[in-house]
Amino acid sequence: LGLPVLSRIAERHRLEKTDPSAARSPVKQPIVFYIDAAAPEPVRKALVDGVSWWAQAFDAAGLEDAFRVAVLPEGMDPLDARYNVVNWVNRATRGWSYGGVAIDPRSGEVVKGAVMLGSLRVRQDIMIYQALVGAGLANGGSADDPVAVALQRIRQLGAHEVGHALGFEHNFAASSQGRYSVMDYPAPRVILKDGKLSLADAYGTGLGEWDRFLVAYLYGAQSDAEGTEMVRQARAKGLRFVGDNDVRGMETANPQGAIWDDFGDPVAELSRVMNIRKVALARFGSDALPQGQDLSGLRRAFVPIWLIHRYQIEAAAKTLGGVVSPVAMAGETIAPETVPSAQQNAALVALFDALSVDALTVPARLQPLLSYGPGTIGDYQTDIEVMPTAGGPVFDSLRAAEIGATMILDSVLEPQRLNRLEMQAAQAPAQPSAHAVVSKLIAHADGISARAGVGRRIATTIALELARTRREKGLSPTIAMQIDGLLGGWAKRLMAAPGSGEQVDWQHGLGALLSDHDALSAALSLPRPEVPPGMPI
Repeated sequence: LGLPVLSRIAERHRLEKTDPSAARSPVKQPIVFYIDAAAPEPVRKALVDGVSWWAQAFDAAGLEDAFRVAVLPEGMDPLDARYNVVNWVNRATRGWSYGGVAIDPRSGEVVKGAVMLGSLRVRQDIMIYQALVGAGLANGGSADDPVAVALQRIRQLGAHEVGHALGFEHNFAASSQGRYSVMDYPAPRVILKDGKLSLADAYGTGLGEWDRFLVAYLYGAQSDAEGTEMVRQARAKGLRFVGDNDVRGMETANPQGAIWDDFGDPVAELSRVMNIRKVALARFGSDALPQGQDLSGLRRAFVPIWLIHRYQIEAAAKTLGGVVSPVAMAGETIAPETVPSAQQNAALVALFDALSVDALTVPARLQPLLSYGPGTIGDYQTDIEVMPTAGGPVFDSLRAAEIGATMILDSVLEPQRLNRLEMQAAQAPAQPSAHAVVSKLIAHADGISARAGVGRRIATTIALELARTRREKGLSPTIAMQIDGLLGGWAKRLMAAPGSGEQVDWQHGLGALLSDHDALSAALSLPRPEVPPGMPI
């Protein structure tokens, strides 16, 4: 009765040394992964190269010639249970890639590893790179060649998904410590070189320290004691683990792990990415498309540039109300830690900078450039990835600002984040409270609302998102009441604004809306601005 009911079994391939007592030994039967011959060149070679990275880790673990890669021979069925296969799959739209396993549930032994890579996904990558550095560099052989960078990404992606098929989970802390695992989701690292955007360091090459640890632990350890010592050594090196449950969803709290982020300080990286975004928007133009393509395609290429900071916004927001939650076993003394108030306040400043008029104003020169017809050609994969227009092909720059603001507010006003802020402030008054965050948002809206169309659109979005958040079922009732009080006071100030004209009329109108429960409920029932899909990149 004193033992757990549930037992968990590691999933791994059968791999046996010919000499179990030797530190290094050949294996009886190596793990072999076959690359789908349907993958066209140069993709096929990139997959062979990337998946082959795992051979280094098995060799370092003392397992000689334990991992091999080959192209699937003609006549071999990729669905045959005897073969591990990396499949190249065609879909209607870009989509996720998967590394799956079929296991023997009695032992956890992997019977078959099956990877699926969507063929259209790389097209999204190339489109982003071309929008950043110019389509004219494609196939040119330079460090910024969009095609060459896309192949770097395919190598990494092949290694990542085969990692799953070997039995390994995601580790989203890897990007915070110098790319120490292919099991993270990597953001393409864009840098400024001599004032110009560069993709020379977009992706890492080869496995990282965490990947070598995984192979040594799962396939090399011969006992629990040996495995435990490996874990101790990994911790001593500073390796850490943040899995899916601490990353997926706006409500997650651990700032040491996020999706598609980069570097160790998420707030500093947000500031860096915002500078990259500024340069990218300044250079964005018709050279984002190859010669001969319809210029209406610029609307699609523009979206991932306009929202290039979307994942770093989520990463920085996790600092706000953040809690570092380590993985530990009973008897260990590793404690969770609340993010210090100085870091939380710095995150709030960076997030508000991204919510500014300057950050959310589409350069005027892009308005005509993004308004070429035709408005649509009935291509579903394109239609779902562009922002709504202002009628036909006419680009809607104010809707772009609204979408950018909504994306940030989704992270800042996530109910569980506000609940954590309330809890942390009650325990340590120096921490920013939910009340303080909402108050600052309202003050921010007041400060920018006089900036013509963009400022008022952002301020309106802030007001509606605050009212929407107040109605969220998961929000603390005390925070909901505080938002009611703050919105009520704001409404009175807005309605008391003297004079007339566009600004005053807007103030009176917003104040009246916030004061009328039924009218506000009706406004909130209308569809929200839909942020175009981002993942996977």
